[in-house]
Amino acid sequence: MKAQLRAVPAAGSGAAAKPATVAPHFLTVPEVAALLRCRPRTIYTMVSQRRIPFRKAGRLLRFEAGEIDAWTKDCAER
Repeated sequence: MKAQLRAVPAAGSGAAAKPATVAPHFLTVPEVAALLRCRPRTIYTMVSQRRIPFRKAGRLLRFEAGEIDAWTKDCAER
């Protein structure tokens, strides 16, 4: 599950500068559990209840760091 990055032209190349795309940073279940200061079992429960944003890569669960950050901020505002 590799994201491809586009090359950014050099400053003096004459081509219009395009913003570089940054690949999303994905976290594992133990990493999200450490970030949220809970047990991995809690993360699995929240996934089964669809209370936390996640992705599946085959049988593996992955969490996009930006989505988890936004999700925690949204929960804090409630």
